[in-house]
Order: sequence, then C-alpha cells, then structure tokens
Amino acid sequence: MEFLKIWEIMLRRRKLVIITFSIIFGTMVIVTHLVTPSYEARAKLLIESSSTLSSLMSSLGVTSVGKGFTSSNDDTYTTNIALATIRPLLEKLISELNLKDRDGEKIKPDDVADAGLSHLLLPQPCLEVALYEETDMLEIVAYSTDPKQAADIANKLAEFYIEDMLNRTREEYRAARMFIGSQINKVREEYYTSLADLKDFKVREGTVDLGLETHNLVDKISVLRNSYDANEENIFTLEKETAEAKDKLANMERYRTESKEFSQNDQLKNLKLKLSDILIGIAEKSIDFSDEHPEYRLLEKEMETVRELIKKEADMLFTREMLSIDPVYDVLYRKSIEGDLDREVALAKRGLLKKFLDKYQGELLTLPVRSAESSKLELALSVKKDLYQKLLEYMTQVEIAESMTISNIRTVEPAVTPEKTYFPNTPLNYVLGVFFGLFWGLMLALFVEYIDNTVKSPEDLKHIKSPTLLGNIPKAKQLQNMNLISSLPPNSPIVEAYRTIRNSIRYAAIDKQIKTLVVTSSIEAEGKSSLASNISIALSMEGKRVILVDLDLRRPSIYKFFNVSNKAGVTSVLTEDLSLQETIASTTIKGVDVLTSGPIPPDPSALIESEKLKNIICRLKEMYDMVIIDTPPVLAVNDASVIGASADGIIFAVEAGRATFSMLEHVKELKNKAGFNVVGVVLNKFSAHASGYYHYYYYNSYYKK
Repeated sequence: MEFLKIWEIMLRRRKLVIITFSIIFGTMVIVTHLVTPSYEARAKLLIESSSTLSSLMSSLGVTSVGKGFTSSNDDTYTTNIALATIRPLLEKLISELNLKDRDGEKIKPDDVADAGLSHLLLPQPCLEVALYEETDMLEIVAYSTDPKQAADIANKLAEFYIEDMLNRTREEYRAARMFIGSQINKVREEYYTSLADLKDFKVREGTVDLGLETHNLVDKISVLRNSYDANEENIFTLEKETAEAKDKLANMERYRTESKEFSQNDQLKNLKLKLSDILIGIAEKSIDFSDEHPEYRLLEKEMETVRELIKKEADMLFTREMLSIDPVYDVLYRKSIEGDLDREVALAKRGLLKKFLDKYQGELLTLPVRSAESSKLELALSVKKDLYQKLLEYMTQVEIAESMTISNIRTVEPAVTPEKTYFPNTPLNYVLGVFFGLFWGLMLALFVEYIDNTVKSPEDLKHIKSPTLLGNIPKAKQLQNMNLISSLPPNSPIVEAYRTIRNSIRYAAIDKQIKTLVVTSSIEAEGKSSLASNISIALSMEGKRVILVDLDLRRPSIYKFFNVSNKAGVTSVLTEDLSLQETIASTTIKGVDVLTSGPIPPDPSALIESEKLKNIICRLKEMYDMVIIDTPPVLAVNDASVIGASADGIIFAVEAGRATFSMLEHVKELKNKAGFNVVGVVLNKFSAHASGYYHYYYYNSYYKK
C-alpha cells in the first residue's frame, strides 16, 4: 500500500521527477565526457615490528635507540603517515619528477598532498597515504593524468620516505654517540681526579690497605697483650719463688759469707746487662716477626748463650770462693740469684710491652677516621669507574647499531603503470547518474508533496469530511479554450464524468426538489464557469429545459462558452428595465438557454442583494425545469453566499492541486454561518493517472483507440 502511494506521488509529480532526473543524469553525462581522465597507482609499504637486525642486536646485548626498532601501534602508524607527507619529502618529489599543476606551473606541496574531489574534476598530480585495510602496511595512492607519472609518484615517494626514515634513525644514533662521547670525556676526568685523591691520601697516611693494616694491628695488639699478661704472670711467679727461697735462707744457720762478693761480681753484672738487652730485642722482634723468623731465632739463641754464661760464671764463683756446709743452702741461694735475674729481665720486658701496647692502641684509635675518609674516596672512585665503564659499553653498542642500522619499512608492492582510467568511470557514472537522479527526484517529489497542502484526490476530500463528492472531472485538453461537452463523443470519459455528476445531483435531491443550483468555487480559475456550462448541457440531455444564468457580474465568462452576445443580460433587466424575453439568449444546444451578465455594473453587490434579482430567479424557475447560476468565488466576494441563501442548493468546484484544505475549511465555516444547502463538491481538473480508480483505465483505453 505504501508503495502504491509513493507511485501515485511520483505520477502526480512526474514533471518534477523528470526534471530532477534529467538535470542530475545530464550533469553526470556531461562531466563524464568533459572531465580529463586521471589514473591511479598504488604502492604498499610494510612496517615491520621486529626484524632480523633487531634480534641480532639483542643477542649482542645492543639496545636500539632508533625508530627502526619500535613496535608498531596506532600512534606509530599515524606518525608514519604524517612523516610520509612532510614538506621536505614533497618538495624533493616535485623537484625530482618536475610535477606541474593544471595551469602548467610548478605544483605546491600542499596541493600534492590534497587528493580531494576537486582533483578528480580538475585533475592534477596528487597523492594520499593511509593505513591499508587495518594491516601493518601503508598504502601510497597517487593520481595523475599521465599513467606513468602516477606510478612514478607513488614509487618515488616510497623511496624517499624509506630513505628519510633510515636517515632519521642514523641521526638518532649519531646524536646518541656524540652525547655519550662528551659524557665519557667528562667522567674520565672525574675518574682520574678521584684516583689521584685516593693515591695522595695513601701517600699522606703511609698506608696501602687500611683493612689489612687494621687486621695486622689488632693481631699485634693481641700478641702484645698476651705477652704482657704472660710476663706479668711470670713476674708474679718469680717474685713468689724468690721470696720463698730467701725466707728459707734467712732461717738457715750457715750461710755463705761470700755471697756478697758473688752479687757484686762485675763480670756477672755485664752478662746480666747483655741478657737484658737481648730480651728487649727479642720482645721487639716478636712484635714484628713470628717465632720462626731467622732474626728472632738468632736473638733467642744469643739469650740462651748469655744465660748459660751467667750460670757458669756463678758456678765458678761458688766453687772458687766458698764451700757450702749445707747443700740445700747452696741450692736455695742459687735459686734466689736466678730468680732475681729473671725478675729483672721480666720487669724490663714489662716496660717495653707497655710502651708498644700504648703505641699500637693509639694507632688503632686513629683508624676509624682514616678508614672513613678512605672509604669515601674509594666509593667515589668506584662510582666514577662503573659509570666510565658503562659509558664505554654504551658507546660500543651505539657504534655497532649505527653501523648495522637498516629501515624497518620496506616496499612490498611497488606501483605499476595503470592501464585503465581511475576517473571518470563511465559505466559507474551512468549508474550513479540514474540512481541519484531517481533518488533526488523521488526525494524532491516527496518533499513537495509533504509541503503541498492542496486537495489532490477524492481521498483528501474524505479526510477533511467535506460535503458529498459529486464526481471527478479529469484534466483534459478537450475542455481547454472553453470547449463544451457537446462537442465530444457521447462515450467520452469527460461526458461520462458529467453524467455521473448529473446523477449525483439527482440522488442528492431525493428529499428536496432542486430547481435552482448555484455553481461557485473558493478561488478564481477553478473551472466553475466551465462546470456550470457543462452541467447545464448534461441536464439538457435528459430532455430538461435548462437556463444558465451568469451572475458573476465582475468577471463574466458564460457568453464566451456559448458564443453569444453579452450586450444585454441580467444587469440590463435590473437597471434598464428590459424584459427577460429580450435578454435570454438561445444556444445551439437543444434545451439550453443563457442569461448573460450584461454590462458590468459599478456596484455589483447592490444588484446581487436586490429584491428584483430574486424576482427574476423566481420567474426563471417557473419558465425552466432547472436554473443553473454561475457566481463569483466565495472567498473573493459575498455574492455566492447571498445568492446561495435563496437557491435550492450550491455546488462547489474544487481544482485538484490548487485549492487548499484551509480554503475548504473556510468554505465550511461560511456554509455554517449562511445556512445554505451544499449539494456537494466536484473535483475539477483531476489527474486521473494519479489514482487507481476505474475511470483512469477507462480514460486511457478510450484515448488509445
């Protein structure tokens, strides 16, 4: 059903559809044949996310710093597309291929990168770069009027772009190498400075390894402390034993009166002093050397020799100077002498050990400060050394990467010279012309139909609940130039339409006889006069005597339809006192007479409202079977309302496609106010092909015979 409505709209607006279609399709045809053909060439570039070089460099421990080894993503593709159309590359491309615009001048880079619709209609060399179908490839599309030039543009731009990307990557490595080189020189100087500071500290402090020295110093102090403790224990033991020996000697009755001589022997004193010196030497050597050291063993051997000499000297003195009465006394005396000797040696050793303990403990107290300063210098030296080594490693990596750099973008499908034109595509343009022509024709038809508020079909009259539809009069050339149905064949669709209207009037007058019928319209030129004339003829075909009265005193036209004189008429009867017999004109149609309007009066409304006019209409009702009155439009003047109030009925002529719904609503309001009887409406100038009624087919079949 909706399709039928659209089809009716297209038929009704066929002129608009045909004009729109002709303009669009004609434009497409003209453009297709007048535009200069252009050719399209495509080159595809692959962006590799990883490469053999990247794997090789990773295995060597080389980290990439260039774009050639970055992973591909949406931002990367957007950047690559932008870099492919930068001005330097386009200028190089223009210079290399000597590209000209449509005026023969050197083309501008911005125009080359603008592949819009204007470059198809007014072709000149241009290109565009885009991601190829959501893959890891870029596509360079070039357009030109020369097929070879189109292929050259795509291939050259691909070549320049790959070269530019490679240079950018190498430039990054070069910049990195220069930066690392400057940092190496700076860090090297700092490293050498830290090394010199540590050396000066060790020379100044007289140290090589503070850790080892601390360990050795602690060992020395431990050895000295043990020796000191052992010596103290020896002193205590010697003093105890000597005291016991002396106590025992004091209790003995016999004693050596010559013991004093023994103790004061010079030779013995010298030996004791020498023994004391040897013991001091041994103590010093025991601090610096182990027990197995040759010097320590030599001193120890000398000490034993001196001790033996002292013992021998003592024995000689005992033997030479005195005899012992009591052997025990002799033993005790010898023991007391040896104890005194050992005690003196131990006391001498105590002082020496105490001296060295104080010295090394003093040195140990200075070690934390020296160690802290040494650690600070060593830490600074270690940091500078590590940084220096890292920079040297980075420099090696960058140099390797720079020497092995290749681009991760390569051409996988170079452009070839196209054989067929890209634009215009004649078959496609024709199809598009037909499609867009029909589409916009239909759209305009629907739009005009939407904004058109006129009555176009009988259904429209039903929708607004208008008075009874008496019939439809098709729009036909036969009724133009004021022709009447009497000149048409009896089986003509138009004659049949008026017969239908006549019968509808008869059915509407079942309850009330209609002898006076007013024919009017809402606005001018809706065909009311033609309707009144032909209804009169249709009624006469039934054998009725009909008179047609022209009361459109402003723009009379009835006399033209019947080709009679308008010198005398209604106005003559009303103003000049002529009789009806003198003014009624006979026609060539049997049963139809005409009372024309006569001369146009200065005040038509006064004559229309006069009682004399009403008397004339009453006399005509007595003289004829049917009185048909043609009046002015109801929306123009009030004449139709005045006359219709005294008539038996009114018929409204509604021109299809001209009268609006608001006009009909206004007519309904007038009817309600005036209270006249509306017999019905006639849809005039109806386009039969715009509906699905039977008379459409009948109308076509009649005129195709």
